[in-house]
Amino acid sequence: MTSKLYFRAPGEKRTPAGMDAVMHLDEPGAAGYPVHHNLGRLFTSPRQPSPEVDSFLMAALAAWAGDKLLPRQLAPDAWTRRIALHLPASDPWIPLAPRLMGLLNFLTGDDWTLKMRPATLNPGPRSKWPHNWAPQEVVLFSGGLDSLAGAIDRLEAGRRLVLVSHYDFGQLAAVQQGLAGALLHFYGPERVCHLGLRVQFPEAPELSLRSRSLLYLALGLAVAGAFGDQTPIIIAENGWLSLNPPLTPNRLGSYSTRTTHPHFLAELTALWRAAGLAHPLINPYQGLTKGALLQGCRNRELLKELFRQTVSCARPVVSRWQGRPMGACGYCYPCLLRRVALHRLGWDEGADYGLDVLESAETLRHRVRGRDLRAVLLALKTWEETPRELEARLCLGETPAEIRARHEPARSVLDAGFGEIARFFRDKGPQWIKAYGHW
Repeated sequence: MTSKLYFRAPGEKRTPAGMDAVMHLDEPGAAGYPVHHNLGRLFTSPRQPSPEVDSFLMAALAAWAGDKLLPRQLAPDAWTRRIALHLPASDPWIPLAPRLMGLLNFLTGDDWTLKMRPATLNPGPRSKWPHNWAPQEVVLFSGGLDSLAGAIDRLEAGRRLVLVSHYDFGQLAAVQQGLAGALLHFYGPERVCHLGLRVQFPEAPELSLRSRSLLYLALGLAVAGAFGDQTPIIIAENGWLSLNPPLTPNRLGSYSTRTTHPHFLAELTALWRAAGLAHPLINPYQGLTKGALLQGCRNRELLKELFRQTVSCARPVVSRWQGRPMGACGYCYPCLLRRVALHRLGWDEGADYGLDVLESAETLRHRVRGRDLRAVLLALKTWEETPRELEARLCLGETPAEIRARHEPARSVLDAGFGEIARFFRDKGPQWIKAYGHW
């Protein structure tokens, strides 16, 4: 069964019959589901972004809201949904709908149909650029460890930056603001500007949110559009997480996230160009593990001072449910990779997490808290014994040329990444971990 969703542009009045849900940008008195936001903080100077930028932002907002609205558990396979999304768009985007559909299918694992209609996009009043200097790059700044190290590297290279953050709850906003404030203090207000953008969708029964990266990139594009066609957008993520190798056979396809997958970023950049948007989209760390990214940071002293303030956890709100201050759970996959990477620098401390997974064998046996730990250990064993099995699970692209070009670089990242994982568990793992891995 296909869910029919309609995203109404600001000022549009008519909604066709037969829609399952109508979404809009929080227009007072409008029927349907509102997307709350502070997009008025986006810049209109020194130039007004093109309608094509606004069209992509509308599409990303609509896809993200639709992704949150429709529970995967109601799909026949408890994952793949069929979604027909009706979107307002500028004329150049309308013939590009099939390509954007393909990207959404790849990113989320769903079956999307996009029905674009010509519309005048009027997102409302926006802000003027408040500084007497122009940024050279837009950096996506999530509040995570990779994005912090990436911003430090760009600033150490002498670049002037706008740091763009997206948040949908206040604790994450506080983390982003605190880190950005530290960078502003260290590098100076003539080098750093932080823009925190709130986008919230209260109707959110689905938590997998595979489309969130599209929204983040659209917000980055909306900022870059005010500073010229060639203003690059930097998304800092280590190559291991970018490839996100399926640790077990049940994590194939979009069950593993594809936020910065090289195929996705390349196809998105090509799609932007087809729409007349020439902004480069760059991940400088595609060939590096998380540990190598951190070790190569150009101001490691500053990184060491700030890294405990970052949030890499997949479940940052768990601490809030448990009545604790916001912090890392310690047992999810991103927390485990974070500990592995920090161990390479000698900075790992189990006390920094809600749960130190190395403390008790009960964790390994626990259905929820031990799930990712078991998967990482099983994947490591598979890599050591039959690496081709793990290589075969990788998605490297959709054409033979892409797959051939990316195979060796991907294998290099996997080999280095599993080396980091092995060192962590062999150096710090208790006997019950070593017994599980047969070391």
